[in-house]
Amino acid sequence: MEMEITISTDTKQTVSQAPAAVSVITVEDIEATGATNLVDILESVPGIHVRANQFAFRPLIQFRGTNANQTLLMINGTSMRDLMWGFGIFWKGIPSSIIDRVEIIRGPGSALFGADASAGVINVITKTAAKINHNEMGLRSGSFNSNTGWLQYGNSWNGFDIGLTINLATTDGHDPFVAADGQTQQDAALGSMVSLAPDNAQFDWKNQDIRLSVAKDDWQLRVDYMKHSDLKVGLTGAGVLDPLTTAEDSRFNLDLLYNDPDFSNDWGIDAELRYQDLDYTSGDGFQERPPGAFNGDYPQGVINQMQSAERRLSFEASGLFTGVDKHALRLGLGYTWQDLYLVKQLINMGIGPDGNPLPPGSPLVDVSNTPYAFAPEKTRSIRYLFLQDVWSFSDNWQLTAGVRYDDYSDFGDTLNPRLALVWQVSDRFTTKLLYGRAFRPPSFQELFAETSFSRPNPDLDPERSETVELILSYIPSNDLNIAINLYNLQQSDFIRAITSPGESDRRFQNTGNHTIQGIELEAKWQAAKTLRLSANYTIRNPDNNQFRAIDEPKQDAYARVDWNFRPDWNLNMQTNWIGERERRSNDSRSSLDDYTLTDTTLRYTGLNAWEFAFSIRNLFDEDAREYTAPSVTDDLILPERSLYAEIKYKVNSERYE
Repeated sequence: MEMEITISTDTKQTVSQAPAAVSVITVEDIEATGATNLVDILESVPGIHVRANQFAFRPLIQFRGTNANQTLLMINGTSMRDLMWGFGIFWKGIPSSIIDRVEIIRGPGSALFGADASAGVINVITKTAAKINHNEMGLRSGSFNSNTGWLQYGNSWNGFDIGLTINLATTDGHDPFVAADGQTQQDAALGSMVSLAPDNAQFDWKNQDIRLSVAKDDWQLRVDYMKHSDLKVGLTGAGVLDPLTTAEDSRFNLDLLYNDPDFSNDWGIDAELRYQDLDYTSGDGFQERPPGAFNGDYPQGVINQMQSAERRLSFEASGLFTGVDKHALRLGLGYTWQDLYLVKQLINMGIGPDGNPLPPGSPLVDVSNTPYAFAPEKTRSIRYLFLQDVWSFSDNWQLTAGVRYDDYSDFGDTLNPRLALVWQVSDRFTTKLLYGRAFRPPSFQELFAETSFSRPNPDLDPERSETVELILSYIPSNDLNIAINLYNLQQSDFIRAITSPGESDRRFQNTGNHTIQGIELEAKWQAAKTLRLSANYTIRNPDNNQFRAIDEPKQDAYARVDWNFRPDWNLNMQTNWIGERERRSNDSRSSLDDYTLTDTTLRYTGLNAWEFAFSIRNLFDEDAREYTAPSVTDDLILPERSLYAEIKYKVNSERYE
């Protein structure tokens, strides 16, 4: 509870004082659980469910019963969101070897961070220059032909702190069996037999993650490069088996940061200049339908080759003023420019470049730079201002008030406030009453992209949310911490593609409201010097309307045991229970069964600079499945029991010797 964080106010505060429902995942947590990726550990946080999507087995991070597009994910304060695909069309998470800690807000964050922070915020803090206190090499190998190697290096040179992390990984994926896919249903309707099911969905991929940081005094320079290659998507968005696609993406970041907390007697100054470039390509194309589809009219199948690239340049400056007694006032402004500068698409089905439908059996036709490509090449600029005051008006009371104004070049402006009252009732009991408003801006697809599925709407407003929370935290003894969070989350102006009266095509519109109420319970107990227990339980009670995230369980729970049963030996066991998920009224399948996944990791650190670990995922080989649309009849099978072995060599950095 006394750990210092920055995510809740952009200034250092303890978890107990933070004006938000905050969770922290440390590097020690990650190592103890044997997590190989950020998504492996996020399920330990109350209110979060990470759902695997059928397309490329892409992890979708969902807070408090909302959709994944209501989640803001950042790395070192930089949003991972792009203009078209959210986290990225082929996003696979973040390798654990580069992570120093993860700070999480459960609840709205737009008053500080702007767009997409409607239901929750995750900031991954990586191992950068001054944070790396030892050098490390590691190897991990395991099931599904999964292999990873990593390196971290930290040192000083002529007064500069230097940090380097490299992570290289490859896996064949668990390739789940698909008994019937979306083409199976079309075959039944047309009397054809071209579906590739039953067969396995292929989820292979390779990953490169390279990060260099240089720091001196109040300055820091970061250069990051991430790439996925040879990536198989397994199933298309329509739930059709796709063995053709070998996709690739890359992301390059260049950040220059300045932080001087003692700029003058009453001022601390922060400034940042960030550049990002990212691109995606489907390679030979998504195979939307297999060869012979539509009664043989498409002998090569329905092919959709897509490529896009965008860049982003952003600047932000803020000052923390402490010249008024008992106040910490932060003022800031910023500017972001985003440019979707490359869109290429070749198709053999749909609308051609002349606006006419392509004939069956057409060769691939280039629709780039026409109104019929999946998106137009466009730019977006954002100007914003924010103001926040943390007022400690008595020894036990603290009021945080903040507001942020964002002005978008393509849809207009939005104003999002927050209020938080924290009362330290006693040394052992804290209460927090919170209010916040947040938004998700319409995407380029919703604003501008014309597809066979829907028409865009340049007059869209952002999706909005309002959240009220009550947090009670109690420490009955020095070894036990208990917390309960109650929240009411109201969402409005949902953006959906609908058919309006008098129109024949679906068009994106702002429509409908949704309310989710919930309870999050968590407890941590240091039962003995060598034994720690923790658990949480979440209840979500959403309105039963069309805007409900039907893939989210109404209940889930997590339990964890860490046991240092001998010197240098640690045993971790964690269990996730995901409750039953209901179907929509037009889905004839029975409710999706609940499941329980148990993982365990044994770690030994007693051999000089060497560490060894052995992990078992899905220890009891549970038949666990995640929700899919009805096109994949039996839903998406999660990985079966899998085994991993790890070896690591660690030595102190020269500057710490």
